[in-house]
Amino acid sequence: MDAVATASPSVYSLDLVSFGRGVLDRGLVFLDTRISLPVDTFEILRIDDSIVHKSAGDIRVIDRSHLHPGQVVGSASDVGGQIGIVTGVTTVLDLVDFDKSGMATKVLKGVSPSSLRRVRSLNLGDFVVSGPWLGRVVEVSIDVDVLFDDGAVCRIIDAESKKLKRVDDDMDSNRMYRQQMNSHFYPGVRVTAPDPCSLFKAALWLNGYWNLDRIGGTVIKVKTSTVLVCWIASMHCGTDKGLIDASAPPAYQNADDLTFFCAASNCCWGVADACFFREPSSTKIGDANGDAACAHDQDDNEEEEEEEEEGEDVTDDEYEEPAAHVLPSTRQTDVWFYQKQLRKVFFQGHRRARRPQVRRHVEVEFPMVVAKTHTSVDVLWQDGTRQHGRRSTTVIPFGIVNEHEFFPGEQVVSNILPIDATGDHNSMASTIANNHIVDDGIRSTMRVGVVRSMHSKDQTVQASWFKASVRPDKAREVECDDTVSAYDLKRDYDHSAYYGDIVIRLLPSRSPNGRRAPLRGNTDLSWVGRVIDVPSGYVQVKWGDGNISMVLPNEILVIREEHYMDLWTEMGHWVEDDGVDDAPEEPAAANMDNGLRHPARDSDVEGGNQPATRTSLLSFAFQSLLQLTSDMVARGKGYLMNQWVTRSSSPSTELAVAAKENSIGAAATETTNVAVARNVVELNGDCHNFAERTKAAGATSCCNKSLCFPRFDVLQITPPDHHYLDTTDEGGSRGKNWAKAVQKEWKILENDLPESIYVRAFEDRMDLLRLVMVGASGTPYNHGLFFFDLQLPPSYPIAPPQVYYHSFGLRLNPNLYESGTVCLSLLGTFDGEGTELWSPATSSLLQIVVSIQGLVLNAQPYYNEAGYETLVGKPEGHRNALPYSENAYLLTLRTMLHLLRQPPQGFEKFVKEHFRCRGRFVLRTCNAWLQGCVVDDAHATESSRERPCSAGLRLALANVVPSLIAAFTEIGAEGCD
Repeated sequence: MDAVATASPSVYSLDLVSFGRGVLDRGLVFLDTRISLPVDTFEILRIDDSIVHKSAGDIRVIDRSHLHPGQVVGSASDVGGQIGIVTGVTTVLDLVDFDKSGMATKVLKGVSPSSLRRVRSLNLGDFVVSGPWLGRVVEVSIDVDVLFDDGAVCRIIDAESKKLKRVDDDMDSNRMYRQQMNSHFYPGVRVTAPDPCSLFKAALWLNGYWNLDRIGGTVIKVKTSTVLVCWIASMHCGTDKGLIDASAPPAYQNADDLTFFCAASNCCWGVADACFFREPSSTKIGDANGDAACAHDQDDNEEEEEEEEEGEDVTDDEYEEPAAHVLPSTRQTDVWFYQKQLRKVFFQGHRRARRPQVRRHVEVEFPMVVAKTHTSVDVLWQDGTRQHGRRSTTVIPFGIVNEHEFFPGEQVVSNILPIDATGDHNSMASTIANNHIVDDGIRSTMRVGVVRSMHSKDQTVQASWFKASVRPDKAREVECDDTVSAYDLKRDYDHSAYYGDIVIRLLPSRSPNGRRAPLRGNTDLSWVGRVIDVPSGYVQVKWGDGNISMVLPNEILVIREEHYMDLWTEMGHWVEDDGVDDAPEEPAAANMDNGLRHPARDSDVEGGNQPATRTSLLSFAFQSLLQLTSDMVARGKGYLMNQWVTRSSSPSTELAVAAKENSIGAAATETTNVAVARNVVELNGDCHNFAERTKAAGATSCCNKSLCFPRFDVLQITPPDHHYLDTTDEGGSRGKNWAKAVQKEWKILENDLPESIYVRAFEDRMDLLRLVMVGASGTPYNHGLFFFDLQLPPSYPIAPPQVYYHSFGLRLNPNLYESGTVCLSLLGTFDGEGTELWSPATSSLLQIVVSIQGLVLNAQPYYNEAGYETLVGKPEGHRNALPYSENAYLLTLRTMLHLLRQPPQGFEKFVKEHFRCRGRFVLRTCNAWLQGCVVDDAHATESSRERPCSAGLRLALANVVPSLIAAFTEIGAEGCD
């Protein structure tokens, strides 16, 4: 679960904050997008499960126990600086015991989580093992034993799905709890039901019998009974979903038959969590609940118990460490135990006021509650430096990291591929890699290396390249070190194990003698582990059995950690295959999320760590777009000429490159400059002085000459490469009203298309169109061409058209996917409301094409991503927006090369003429970037003119410009011959 920033940049979800001096004056921050709160006001869960709302000025962050290994963090004092990876976390807890009046009677400080267990033996999201299978818990059922005042005991099966409720729910409706790792019921809680007769009569009675007088009692035992497990991997099948579905164990499992491995990364200890001490001799993995089992240190306990809160009255009895009474799970044993133990209480006259006697005589284990957490972290920063034991409040979680951020120890592959090597984009045999669709044969020849450090502001990476590996079972040797552009690298997803990842060691399904490889019992954890370090070429893993070993990346598989609710949604067919008829159609409220649950309303309150509802900057500009479209229709063609026409003025060459110091040091800066200079020298040598040639090209301009290509036309035959050509529902099957609606759209397009958008319709398939738009000036897409295929459904205009983008496997915009999907509310491929959605009465094809050009292919495409509009003007947004735009510019150049080699049919002449005219302006822009300047355009501000592009962009341009020159020269582009 990634922490999400709120309006206050210093407070994050699950932060422990303080707003006073008392024990109750602290709590965990929860961000719920469904609750409307004033700006900088936070919902806080206190130690007593109550909820309060506090403003940012009234709270102070005192701990971040939600940090976990593998999480990306930044420095709280330098939000815009380099980021790092958490490599280790150490948390100790302060525990408190409350009496029936809510007063703290015992405080223990500095308790290790490894000496504690939660109320439930298994929690939502836990990783569990059964023989050779690894799974995730997605549903938990608990049985609750209730003691009545007369000594009778009954067991409520699957209590959280029944109408059992706590008595204090009626007294305090503002009570909540974190339901992923806590239960609403635990020993000592008074419970009842809206209809106690019905509930208790149907219960399993362990001592005594049901009668009408028993309407409420005290919980004395909570036991995890049945769990629903989503099996995600095995030591023989790996992570192959088909094999897993075919041979996985039943989804519903008895909790006692499973071996706990580890908790989900978002299942952290926090304030208000109820817990028990482990038995010193306990080795039952099922009680681990997030930490490896270990005996509790009695000496440390004595020292901790001496640290009492000042002014608190603590009795000797209350200082006795509670000891769990281990019971056999058979009903006969339970009945015998309660009849023997509870008889003492009955004859002594049990009363609620004598709760300590219940503890002594019935041997009920009462939980303590986490009152405070103290967390420190180890961080590996991008520049290669390490920090150990850093206070958790001095770093902040980075939930949004762009794909060009790299960290030391990560294995990467070169992103520089020949354009002709991308293979058949429609072939399923090809794989999308490095933002390209790459054939497997080409992928095997790509350069592989390991990151040593990264300069985040310059977007440059110090990498060590490996020699070509002959044997996969041998560690790779380093061939050379190099400074490369971050835009020319991608993570090597075949060898992606990194800090905090859960991995499995693949074992052969059968040994050489034909027998299956043996396990060391059903609880063997020697094949599943967690990455703790990534030495060059190796991965260091701590296995579930406690052993630590060094393995090669190809010897393990990384298990991708998904939210447990996503797994629950995906596994519906598993439950059906198991023949479970009473499997719930929806998860119980207590199992739905890892946020807060409000018992009184019986509805969960979602924590801030779940992805929020997708929103976009598109919605903010939509009203103005509708007005713009209306004006275009009214005024006729040529309306937007001044807004979309490409500028022909030459860029400024007087901007100096700003020399700045950086965190890696002057030596790294010098290395970067040498690398850029080397590539530029090679470029000039190969292309006969590239800088002078592009400068001379500016003397003659054909950009203002109109291309002899109508903006709208109807062709007789649909081109064979149209994406929707093979659809079975052809235009001839539609009625006259549909044809009239299409002809009306054609007329609007013919009259009102902007100068930079060109559309072709087809007589033989009236339901199909193809359009191309020119990237606008002042955006990363300037001078680029972007092709789309459209299909009008039979129900048009009731339903919107389908739109496909010719991506060539490149993701150059958040709304344009490699698969060709166009994510837009108007098309029904993105969430929206009101005027954002398609309207049969007012929406049109013209509105769609103008939306794509004006709102999707804009100057700051990074903020198109759902939810990112909240980062506008913030350091986190600026940090990612600039690299995203630089990469979008590089991908636009690569798209040009693809189009020149394989233009969409029907537009061959247009593509050639467009780049023949504008090729020199493309090269002029590249040259300005290579010289460290910012292209002069109408959208540039004074600050942007003073900020040169990154060294990483210049390095990447030096690799792509030679191909552009060659392609433009081949078509006879003006100024490039």
